[in-house]
Amino acid sequence: MNLEEVNFGNQVAENEANALSTYFVETQAWKKLFNGEVDVIFGSKGAGKSALYTLLLNKSNSLYERDVFLISAEKPTGKTVFSDMSSEPPTQENEFITLWKVYFCQLIVNWLIENKMCEGSAKVVADKLVDAGLIEEKNTIKRLLASAKKFAKQLTRVEGIEGGLGLEGGVSGKITFHTPDQELKTKGYSSVDEILDTLNEYLSEIGKVGWILCDRLDVAFDQSIELEKNALRALFKVYRDLEEYESIFLKIFLRDDIWNRITQEGFREASHINRDITISWNSRNLLNLIVSRALQNTILLEQYNVDSKDILADYDKQKDFYYKMFPKQVDVGERQSETFEWVLSRIRDGLNSAPPRELIHYYNEMISQEINEQDIANNNVEEPNIISKVAIKNAAYEVSKTRILRTLFAEYPEFKDDILAFENKKAEHNVETLCTVWGVDTNMALIKANKLSELGFFELKTAKNEKVYKIPFIYRFYLNVTQGKAY
Repeated sequence: MNLEEVNFGNQVAENEANALSTYFVETQAWKKLFNGEVDVIFGSKGAGKSALYTLLLNKSNSLYERDVFLISAEKPTGKTVFSDMSSEPPTQENEFITLWKVYFCQLIVNWLIENKMCEGSAKVVADKLVDAGLIEEKNTIKRLLASAKKFAKQLTRVEGIEGGLGLEGGVSGKITFHTPDQELKTKGYSSVDEILDTLNEYLSEIGKVGWILCDRLDVAFDQSIELEKNALRALFKVYRDLEEYESIFLKIFLRDDIWNRITQEGFREASHINRDITISWNSRNLLNLIVSRALQNTILLEQYNVDSKDILADYDKQKDFYYKMFPKQVDVGERQSETFEWVLSRIRDGLNSAPPRELIHYYNEMISQEINEQDIANNNVEEPNIISKVAIKNAAYEVSKTRILRTLFAEYPEFKDDILAFENKKAEHNVETLCTVWGVDTNMALIKANKLSELGFFELKTAKNEKVYKIPFIYRFYLNVTQGKAY
């Protein structure tokens, strides 16, 4: 068999948008999202949030048959539209809330214009946005966001003048943040909330429902933790304001660690968010995912003379097919785990998360490693498998390296030295050995250790009335951490 023809897909969902729908595992999270039962989707990095987002876009025609239209508030790939936000970012909460609301108004009106549905009260709103410089003849979401940011800053500054006396002439258009008084109303002024109300009512009249998709929020505001906190807290306050609407919904895809970060100081709105779901995977879901992707390879269907629909209809057949491709065990013995569980143990972090992204990467790396072995005439594959135990073990290093360099170091550079301090050390530590590794006192060691535990670098356990910090396999291979206790 030519292994170069075999792959398990791209671990980054945005890079396989066209193929994703053919082997996507329809989880509970997907079904609830597609049916409109949830608005906020939480998950760890690589858990599949962007896969849900990408698949949702692919299913836009099916949703439109239900009179649901999709608007993306962000580009699916490439440079984020929020990349310029760190330049003169909003400085007040009202300013960020205004920015989000104005931006969502722009997106809806722009969609109505492009689809030749902007009539009646929506046309009145569109004219207001045009007068304010928020809608132009040709619009991109980056251009819309830039004008929304500028407008929000001007409006916040002008409305800071006592009584709003600076509105006339102080800002383009007739849009206010607060509900205008009677005098301003007679002059044609409307608040941002009134404009959203009008758009919601108009969509209800024409029988349409708009879903505004907010994805890639982990990179949108990564220039600054403070900017990220302010932006996302404002976004969720806007979400709460829009909850009463029947025709406008925000669909927010967010990493759970970022949610924890923006709410750790207290966030009243958090307790009121109940249309949410957290993406979770168990061993059976993940095996189904790998088998589904394997079955997209025609060469494997021919090699094993199997029918993909027949296999996917029966979990036991999926498991049987998996163990045709791979050996039953990597480390042989009665007390040793089977191969699939062995691989899962190599990608789990200290929070017991085994994200599909790492899993897909691992299986693609197995193929690469097996090709390397066969290139040097070291063929250890046992029939009917296509992968040897050697290749499975060798794949661990590259996956570990990628996780550390592209996730831990890329997102938490402030902990790089603390993590590298464990190179060539043992896997299990107590507070005393952590003090030695880092050269700090007990208090500082606990602060560092607890933070790294929150990031999943440590698996936190308790043994003999003391805390034990264990480095998971996913991080051991690149750091050359060996099994055993340092104390």
